Amino acid sequence: MVRIRDATPGDEPELRRLEAASPQGTGSRLALERATFFYRSALYPRARVLLAEEGERAVGVLAFAPKEVLVGGEPATAAYVYDLRSDPTYRRSMKRGLWELWSAVEGEARADGAAFLYGHVKGDNVDALRVFTKGGGEVAGEFLILTLPTRPGRVHLSPLDDPGSAISALAEALGPRDLRPVSLGEVYLRGMGLGYLRGVFRLDRGSSFAQVSVWDCSQVFQERVLAMPWEYRVLGRVLNPLARLLPLPRVPVPGQALRFWHVFDVWVGGRSGPRLLAQILGDLSHRARAHGVDLLALFQGVGDPLVRLPPILLKETLVYRTLVRDLGGRRPTPPLYLDIRDL
Repeated sequence: MVRIRDATPGDEPELRRLEAASPQGTGSRLALERATFFYRSALYPRARVLLAEEGERAVGVLAFAPKEVLVGGEPATAAYVYDLRSDPTYRRSMKRGLWELWSAVEGEARADGAAFLYGHVKGDNVDALRVFTKGGGEVAGEFLILTLPTRPGRVHLSPLDDPGSAISALAEALGPRDLRPVSLGEVYLRGMGLGYLRGVFRLDRGSSFAQVSVWDCSQVFQERVLAMPWEYRVLGRVLNPLARLLPLPRVPVPGQALRFWHVFDVWVGGRSGPRLLAQILGDLSHRARAHGVDLLALFQGVGDPLVRLPPILLKETLVYRTLVRDLGGRRPTPPLYLDIRDL
């Protein structure tokens, strides 16, 4: 008999067990290690984490957060679904528990007046994709995460002293993009309050510019490398010994725990914009290494007209899909906004 209930801090040991049993992907396989399972839910005012149990054992967990976003230029309630984890040793119970979890979340979302459910799933996370699609979800968009190794070097740039005007300019450039929070400024204020926002970095040259925000959640989570593609394993054997002596990047290897900085809300304009972005990324690479950070994770929505990337040689590209389950209201269309709280 599967029972669904709200998870509490007392469930941390079982939640961590489910986390450890649910690595993501097949090429680059990463396992999340958190200070608390609930750190993501703290970013939303009404988040809930639902636990499926059979007897005394947890067999699955699924979280969701009702939030106000823009769809078709108008505010709408959406339910963001995240942290789907399951116990692979309980195959029959896991399947039943996951579908009951999904049904419970859908029912709660409907009661909250949500127009749709949505979530972001790594492109090779077959199990999570199957749950979304069998639950009526369809792919609404894609985005890429470029993971860039950090390296030693001098830091020249500083974050903006007062990022308010840069955030307002970004909101104006985004316009009423689907899935954008109604108040972008409130998201940044929340990030500042929690200590996650490292700053907004911007360079201007004539009519050209580049702007990014940098977020650091390494105090509450890190990722353990379980597997990497063979070419990166070979490259690591060559570069990593040299990186002890020279200002070279280090390539992640299986077993290593990684700390990330997230490079978000990338915005480039003008002819020289990509070169200015390359300058910002190079400086951030040095700044991050000085703080003991292993990788920069740069987010790029597929089809985003605000982003033009410079050539980047040493990178690992992760593909994520945004899936939407229509609940009878308006549904988002690309290009979609990526909310840092969701990722």
